[in-house]
Amino acid sequence: MSPQQLKDVRCWERHVREVLTGRPVRVPEGSFTPRRGYDVAVTTRTARYALKAAELQAAGLSGSVATVQRKCLAYEKEGLLGLIDRRWLRTGSPFGNVDERVLKVIRQEDKAQEGESAGTWSRLRKRVRAALRRSYPEEYRDLMPARSTFYDLLKRMGISKASSNAAGGTQADAPEPPYAPVPVTLLGERVQIDSTGLDVLARGDDGRPVSVELTYGIDVLSRSFGAGMIVPKSPGRKKGPGSRRRGGRGTKALDATLLLAQAMAPLAARPGWAPVALAENSDLPYARMLASDPRMAGAAARPVIRPKTVVVDNARIFKSRHFRDACSMLQIDVEPARERTATDKAVIERANATIKSEFCQFVANYTGNHPTARGKNVGKGRLWSLNELQDLWHEWVATEYQQSPHEGLRSPFWPGLVLTPNQMYAAAVATEGGVPRPVTLDESRKLLLHAKRIVTRDGIKIDNRTYVSHRIRDFKNRRTGIKGRGRRWSVYYNPYEPSRVWLYDHTVKDEPSRSPWVPFDFKYQHLINDAWTQYLWEQAALLVTERTGREDSEEDIARAVDELLTRARNGPSSTRRSTPAAAFVPQPAPAPEPPVGPYAGIVPATPGSVTPAPSLNIAAKDLFPGQRAALPTTAPVPASTPEDATSPARLRRRRPVPGGPHSLAGSAGDIFRALSAPPPQTPESEPETQSGSSGDELQEN
Repeated sequence: MSPQQLKDVRCWERHVREVLTGRPVRVPEGSFTPRRGYDVAVTTRTARYALKAAELQAAGLSGSVATVQRKCLAYEKEGLLGLIDRRWLRTGSPFGNVDERVLKVIRQEDKAQEGESAGTWSRLRKRVRAALRRSYPEEYRDLMPARSTFYDLLKRMGISKASSNAAGGTQADAPEPPYAPVPVTLLGERVQIDSTGLDVLARGDDGRPVSVELTYGIDVLSRSFGAGMIVPKSPGRKKGPGSRRRGGRGTKALDATLLLAQAMAPLAARPGWAPVALAENSDLPYARMLASDPRMAGAAARPVIRPKTVVVDNARIFKSRHFRDACSMLQIDVEPARERTATDKAVIERANATIKSEFCQFVANYTGNHPTARGKNVGKGRLWSLNELQDLWHEWVATEYQQSPHEGLRSPFWPGLVLTPNQMYAAAVATEGGVPRPVTLDESRKLLLHAKRIVTRDGIKIDNRTYVSHRIRDFKNRRTGIKGRGRRWSVYYNPYEPSRVWLYDHTVKDEPSRSPWVPFDFKYQHLINDAWTQYLWEQAALLVTERTGREDSEEDIARAVDELLTRARNGPSSTRRSTPAAAFVPQPAPAPEPPVGPYAGIVPATPGSVTPAPSLNIAAKDLFPGQRAALPTTAPVPASTPEDATSPARLRRRRPVPGGPHSLAGSAGDIFRALSAPPPQTPESEPETQSGSSGDELQEN
C-alpha cells in the first residue's frame, strides 16, 4: 500500500469512529465531550450518517450517505481492513480470470505427458477436461475454458506449440518465462548471433562450386556487426547405409567460438581497400581507441565490442559443450531464444534481409533467393574463393554498412536525426568509456577443438593423421596425474590449420620459464605444398577410398590433398573442350517383345466348310523330271579302311538304298540331298554306246 493510500485509510478511520462512538480515535470513553450531533446517547446512527456526509461534501471530499454507511458497517465487521478500497488490492494476473484450480490441473497434465510421444494442444485440452471432470464433477463445465481461451492460456503459461510437438525430455532446454524485450544501455550488453545462408556460389578448397553460409553477431545498442565468418555448406557423402557421412561442411561450434574472439579484437585492413574503410578516417573514436589498444593501428572501420550476453537460437552449434565452455571462459552469458519465435532475435533477423539485399545481389554468381529467380549463367563465370569472399564481406561492412544511416538509430529527442552504427558506437563510448579485452595466447588456443589422446611411440593420432614432435619421449606412455584421465593428454587443434596440434602440459603451467604448449606437426606435411583444411582432407580420403578401397594410408591421402590443391590452383585445363557435353539421358528399360503366335491371323475352320485338296494328276516319280537324269544308278558306298572297320566311333548306320534307280522310296532327306548334289561327271574313256544306251533308256522310261 502506498503512503497516500495509507493516509486515506487513516482519515476514514477518524470519521467512522466519530460516527460510531462520538469520540476520536485512541480517546478513552468519558474523557471527551462529543461534538454536537454525534452524541450517541441523544442521536440516531442514521442522523449521524447524514451529518458526516454533509461535512464531507462541505469540505470538498467525496462521500455520500450510502458511502458513510457502507464504511461504518465494514469497519464494524472487518476493522481497519474494511476501510481499504478493494480496487487497491486488485493485481493484474497474466492468466486473466481463469480459476487457479484450472491452472494447477494444466501444469499437472503437461508434466504428466513428459516422456510420451509428441502431441498437439488438442490432446492436452482433452486431458485437462478429463482431469477436471474427475476432480470437480459438478463444476467442471464452468471451470473448463473455451477453446480459444485455453490455447491463449497455454501461450501465457509458456507451453508453446514447439515444446508440445517436441519429443519427451527436450522441454528442459527451453528458457523460462516471462519473455519481454529487454532495454539495453551499454555496448555489448546484448549481442545476437545467428547463421544465414548467402545466395552466392563460391569456389571451395577443391576448386568446385559450393554454397556458403554466414555466421555473425550484431550489437543491439549500436546495430554494429562485431564479427562474421563465411564457411562452405555441402552435404557430404556416405559410403554405405551404416557409415558416417564424410566430406560434409557447415557452420560448426568452433566457428561460433572463434566469432567471439574476433568480436573482441580489431579487424586488420586488407591491402587495396579504400581509405574510407580505415578506422582513422571514420566516425569511430580512433584516437581514444588507439590510446587504449595499440592494435587499432591500421585497423578497419569496424567497432570492437566485448559481448556480455549473447542471444542465440536453438541450433546444435550453440547448444554444444564447446561453445558453452568458451563463453564461460570469456565470462559471457548465453541466453537461448524460444523455438520458432523470430521476435526474440528481431534485430538480427532483420539484418539477414539487409545482407542479402545490399551485399549478396552485388556479388558475382548471385543465385537469387528462390529457384525461379536464378539466372541461367550462374556458375559459368569466375568464382570467388572462400577467403576472397570473406574479405569482400569485411570490406562491405567497414565501407558501406557501418557508415550508412540506420533507421533503428533515431534519438527520441531529435527524431529527425538518423545515426550510423559507427556514430552510435562513438556516442556510447563517450558515455561509458571503453576498455579493451584482448584474448591471451592460452585463451585463444583453448578456444580450439579439444581432444584427449595418448602419446605413443608413433606420436598422436587425430582423425587418421599422425602428429610427431621431438619431445615424444617426454610424454610417451606417461600418466597425466589427473584422476580418471590415465595417459590421455589434452590436445587442441584447429580444423582450418590441421598441419599442427598443441599438447597442453598442465604440469608446468605454474613455471614461468617453461611453456605448457608443446607443438606436434603432421607427419607427412612435406608432401603438401599449400595450406589445407580438415574439409579438404576428408575429400581426399573419399577419393583414396574409391581408388584403393581403403583409407588407412596417410601418405596416399596427403598426396591426394596436394593433387586437389594443385588442380584448384591451376584451374581448368586448356585442352578441355569448350562445347558443353551432351545432357545425360538415362537408358530406358528394355521392353520384352511379345511372342509371335504361329496361328496368328488364321481364321478357325468350320466343320463342313473345308474343301479337300485335289489329288495329283501325275505320278510322284514325275514331280522332278529335269533332275531325274542326275540321279545316280546306285548310291555311292565309300571305301572302308581297316581303321574304319575297327573303330566303332566311325561306324555309321545308313538307311538301305531302294532297289530301283528311279524310285522315290526312302526318307525325304535322302531324296532332296540327291537332288541338290551336282551331277556326276562321265569319264572320257567310257564308250559312247554306254551313254547313248543310258539316254535311250531314260527316254523310254
